[in-house]
Amino acid sequence: MEMILNENDLIVGALFENGTIQDYVDENKTYGLVRIEDSTVNWFLFNKDESEADLQKLYKKILKEEHFIQDDFGEEIVVFNRTGNKPFEDFIKKIDEYLGDELGEFI
Repeated sequence: MEMILNENDLIVGALFENGTIQDYVDENKTYGLVRIEDSTVNWFLFNKDESEADLQKLYKKILKEEHFIQDDFGEEIVVFNRTGNKPFEDFIKKIDEYLGDELGEFI
């Protein structure tokens, strides 16, 4: 996975063999986008006790729509707005890899 950096050398996404991941694609910097081949999902990290009000509101809205949530010990990876044929689990796997690689960049 090749990290994408902004003008301040902060990680804002990544390129991988058959797609991309971006941290933020909306104007409020609330959620990101993952593309694998011709399929996409939006995503964000959520913590019930620590997430800000805009994420709390988005989370409640998404629970009423098609979505997938993977709970990683209190921090949830939330994916929604899927297009294409890839299953949610494929997107979660790429997000997990990205978060692991991103953390490795700081160490």
